[in-house]
Amino acid sequence: MFLKFNRHHKLPAALPKFEQKLVDTRGYSFILRRATVEDIDSLVHIEEAVYAGKAPWLLRDFLSELSRPRLRLYLVIQRNDQVIGFAGAAYNREKQDIHITNIAIVPIWQKNGLGTLMIEELAAFSRAVGVTTMSLEARASNHGAMALYQRLGFLKTDVKKGYYFGDHEDAITMVNHFEHKISDN
Repeated sequence: MFLKFNRHHKLPAALPKFEQKLVDTRGYSFILRRATVEDIDSLVHIEEAVYAGKAPWLLRDFLSELSRPRLRLYLVIQRNDQVIGFAGAAYNREKQDIHITNIAIVPIWQKNGLGTLMIEELAAFSRAVGVTTMSLEARASNHGAMALYQRLGFLKTDVKKGYYFGDHEDAITMVNHFEHKISDN
């Protein structure tokens, strides 16, 4: 019990700064940076492209998330000054967890390692912060995403019945305890 208590006090009260960086995957170069309010329209358009015209998150949802930089980290990935993907994460100091809230890549750039790259970046950031887990939910029907998450060390831990708004699809909760290496291999 005291070990957990002491670990909790070593965690920062707020997330540290994320430094913009140049990243490469499969022969392409991208800029990875923290999302800003100016990116919100792009984030909604990406969701519309990924979810057949129906963005699960609205402008106000992204605005709310981006207005909490001490507890949220939203990353965007750019190619030629165009945002082509994003990933969001929420920091929970008490649970020693960083929870992936959403991740989306425009369809034309999917299956190019960008989702893996973004999760690996979030994991490296999470480890640097000192949390012990990274968690997420995935639609029960999204077998491709769950296979990716499992390859990256996430384990299925729970089913949330009727979790998703609208169609009430179940969500599969997945957690990576950082003794599992996050790697695409």
